[in-house]
Amino acid sequence: MKRTMFILPAVFLWLGSFSEATAQDAPVAQSDQITDGQQIIQDDSSSTGTFDPVTVDPLTTSDVALQFPTSLSNKSVIVQALDGGTLSTNAATIDANGGLAFSFQVSDQPGVHRVVVIDPNATEDSPMVVGVLQFEVPPAVN
Repeated sequence: MKRTMFILPAVFLWLGSFSEATAQDAPVAQSDQITDGQQIIQDDSSSTGTFDPVTVDPLTTSDVALQFPTSLSNKSVIVQALDGGTLSTNAATIDANGGLAFSFQVSDQPGVHRVVVIDPNATEDSPMVVGVLQFEVPPAVN
């Protein structure tokens, strides 16, 4: 029985290291940098491609830079604003270094404005949504 107890922790340790390695190589956005003018308002990393919400004022235009694994270089993607707002582009290509850049202007409506980056050629082994950004416009203070 004691021998089994030593083997089980080793198996769980091995499985844990496998999932970490897989997450690092996942075909999703690994980091984002969102700027408002010259000010960086978010510089975040993710193993899932989903990033924390960033708070902006109504009608703010932000520049977005996403970093993908270089295995996605030259991949065509679709960028969509799900909850209003204006994108600088709806179709883009991840560059040779794994980078993707675009601008997004939120609307004047309070709430969360989501932007998704989609792989239109996703397979069963890769996700369709490869990046999710969230811009939060707070309600007006009276």
